[in-house]
Amino acid sequence: MVKIFYANSDATLYESSTDINTGIDEVLEIGKRLSTSGSVLLKSRSVIKFDTSEITDALSKYSVNLDSCKFVLQMFTTDAKNLPAEYTIDANIVAQPWINGTGYQNDNPNPKNGVTWALPFASWSLDSSPVQSGSYWISSSQEINVAGTSLYVSGSGAGGSWLYQSGSGIFDTSSFGSSWFYQPGLETDEDFSYRPTDINMNVTEAVKLWISGSGGVSVENNGFILKFSDLDEADSTKQGYIRFFSRETNTIYVPRLLMMFDNSVYNDTLDAVDLESYTMYTKLNAEYRDTDIVKVRIYGRDRYPRKSPTNLYPMQTVKRLPETTYYAIRDAYTEEFIIPYDNIYNKVSCDSTSNFIYIDMNNFMPERYYRIEFKIVDGFTEQRIDDEYYFKVTR
Repeated sequence: MVKIFYANSDATLYESSTDINTGIDEVLEIGKRLSTSGSVLLKSRSVIKFDTSEITDALSKYSVNLDSCKFVLQMFTTDAKNLPAEYTIDANIVAQPWINGTGYQNDNPNPKNGVTWALPFASWSLDSSPVQSGSYWISSSQEINVAGTSLYVSGSGAGGSWLYQSGSGIFDTSSFGSSWFYQPGLETDEDFSYRPTDINMNVTEAVKLWISGSGGVSVENNGFILKFSDLDEADSTKQGYIRFFSRETNTIYVPRLLMMFDNSVYNDTLDAVDLESYTMYTKLNAEYRDTDIVKVRIYGRDRYPRKSPTNLYPMQTVKRLPETTYYAIRDAYTEEFIIPYDNIYNKVSCDSTSNFIYIDMNNFMPERYYRIEFKIVDGFTEQRIDDEYYFKVTR
């Protein structure tokens, strides 16, 4: 099953406009641009945050263990320019709180009431020795430690700050509770090589870090800072930028975090359908409220069933689809996957009545139509069932 969370804060930090807030711009940018003089490459980075309380609520609601979940950050490109053939985007964990603000890049005057390249516009303090506090982005030269852990704050005093781990990170069984054991999730990246620029990044370990903490110490959720990798930012031969839809977009392409978990069950008491000749139908309503969580029944039967002394009405006999049946959901207008195929987390369930799936309608933008499609894997063959399984989500 998939639960979708939408970003609740995001903004771009522009080195070219150090005090400009972009909290309600409809785009986010990552990359490097030439200065007006054409002699210097100026960086742009984006910060984005999701509400982890929504994640913990969902874990409780669905009785799911955090360790059994996969989390994927998705961002969708609006345009890109002058990109190198190969580059890497990093998603680091922001070390300090920041304020979203209400500015546009082109505002004149700009309200300057939220996060910028120069300032997070939020006071901060870190439990370190001595206790550190302030209202500026932290510089790595300050060597600020998150007390009780092996985590430190990195940055250059501008353009954001993020956590890193000091020490070898080698696991030592003699000191299992050591605060310096290797901490995954601090930096996640995605490589791009002659491929589309949309982000589909596995950020599972980062989400676990916010919810479970590190070395018994909680780690505040200040979101991600997305940027070209350190190597790409430092490479003067690499420039270009990508602009992504932000949470303020009027499209369906809002940045989102997918929580994926396997809650499927499979009961094989029904006879198996004949995959050489079968048909499917569903009990799918035309409309659902955006607060509904629904169980959609999926019925399979042989296309040309035969009567027998024990079954005079074979057209009514429901049979089960294979255990290797999966589903996905598209936006009916754009054809974009809202819930993409996944052979672990999007399995079709089966009980003694029929096959079925659960859908949380809160995943979808209201007042739009969506379409369910299926994939059946049988050995090395694969079948797609793309009939007219449409539904609308309303407020």
